[in-house]
Amino acid sequence: MFMNATIAGLLYFLSFPPYDLWYLIFPALYLFYYSLLSKEKSFLSGFIFGCIAYGVILLGIQSIGLEAWIPLTILMGLMYGIFGRLFSYLNTKSENNFYVLLSAIAIFDLFRAYFPFGGFPWGFPSTVLLTSPINSPLFFEIPLYFKNFGPTGASLLLQSFTLIIALGVFLKSKQKNYLKNYIIFSLIIFIIIISNFVISDSQYAQIEASELNIAIVQGNSPCPGAKNRCNNERQKIYDSHLTQTQSLDGNFDLVVWPESSTGFNNDPGIHSKVQNEISAEALRLDSYFLIGGDRPIQKKYFENYGIFINKDGEITGQYLKQHPVPFGEYIPFRKYLEWIPPLALVPRDMIRGDSQKIFMVNDVKISSVISFEGSFQRYIRNSVQDGAELVVILTNQASYGESGMSDQFILMSRANAISNGRPIVHAAITGKSAFIDHKGTVISKTELFETGILTEKIEVIQTETPYSKYGNYLNYIFIVFGGISLLWPKNMLKKT
Repeated sequence: MFMNATIAGLLYFLSFPPYDLWYLIFPALYLFYYSLLSKEKSFLSGFIFGCIAYGVILLGIQSIGLEAWIPLTILMGLMYGIFGRLFSYLNTKSENNFYVLLSAIAIFDLFRAYFPFGGFPWGFPSTVLLTSPINSPLFFEIPLYFKNFGPTGASLLLQSFTLIIALGVFLKSKQKNYLKNYIIFSLIIFIIIISNFVISDSQYAQIEASELNIAIVQGNSPCPGAKNRCNNERQKIYDSHLTQTQSLDGNFDLVVWPESSTGFNNDPGIHSKVQNEISAEALRLDSYFLIGGDRPIQKKYFENYGIFINKDGEITGQYLKQHPVPFGEYIPFRKYLEWIPPLALVPRDMIRGDSQKIFMVNDVKISSVISFEGSFQRYIRNSVQDGAELVVILTNQASYGESGMSDQFILMSRANAISNGRPIVHAAITGKSAFIDHKGTVISKTELFETGILTEKIEVIQTETPYSKYGNYLNYIFIVFGGISLLWPKNMLKKT
């Protein structure tokens, strides 16, 4: 079984960027669940799978240091190990009941969206399907599942398919029963989708589209990476963004500077010289500006902000990042861990914001999320529920190096764009930056570590998807369904 778990981990990371062998997600999950069905050392099988799969998926953070990459890899291994033990336990208690095991997967996916340290959404299996021919009927209209169930629910559907095959192969004598169970499951999904289609078609009429002319300024860094230091790096990053902006010609509705493009000695909220320089460009381009940066607060804290500047060059709003990166933007249990030398790279803890913010660009409502939190479904959905018609992700990504993590992040942005029916402006200081429409299509993007400007006219359509309205309801439905199946009299379970 350990061999199955090992091969499953290898196939799993190969399905993600930079390898993009998306079709390997199916045998990866099949082998993983098959290894857990054996009931032998399920914790170790889960641990092996998690460490191998996420050890490579998260390879980019090695630029921060092995002291960050190794603990995170082990943490993901432990989480999958605990899941494996729970899966095996419920498998024994329920006598291989499909619905009970599916509820275990649904619980685990919800759990990892919030824990530990606020959650870790990286590596959800459904996102790799966006590198396939997603609009082809041959591939079951993948965007339909994201619109209805979001990235988490779409992952549950993907995993249900591989789980039922693993059960059928593992328990050959009961294949007909499992086929019947999956037909019932598929019928429930079909009814939900049809019901959502009828409701949305009758109640949520499409509003007339608006269009915004947007520029992403990717100023790059002279020495990207947490451990790469060079003289006046922050000043050079700011100067690059300003110089690139000064090269723009024409009128723009919105100009976006990514996370860390300003801050400290170049904070437009504090330093009048910086605000005047940016204000001059806002007036010249007749444009609103959304600018990322960070500022120290006393000696122990800092804020990660997105400042909004109107066409008159006035600061009219600010969003503060709510979800700091553990061991990157704050140190959990700092007073107990201060003796570890590498943690000196994080001398301040981030002060969290308390809510999403809505800014008006002409007549269009936009919202921002910053860096790591842009990978979380809940922050994008919260923005949409607050009325945002377009979401801007301000990110740095210098610590990802030349790994596939920038492309993985864009996949998550695409999944969130489809799920919420909203275009996303994905602006990264070192790349890759991208414009993504409400259908999840990448209209254009930059490459890594290049200095330049990306411009597009983005169509904004205010629609409401079932996912943006109801959230991760599919997971909760099958958690309840699995609970009922687990508590049902065993003589009834044997009949199903």
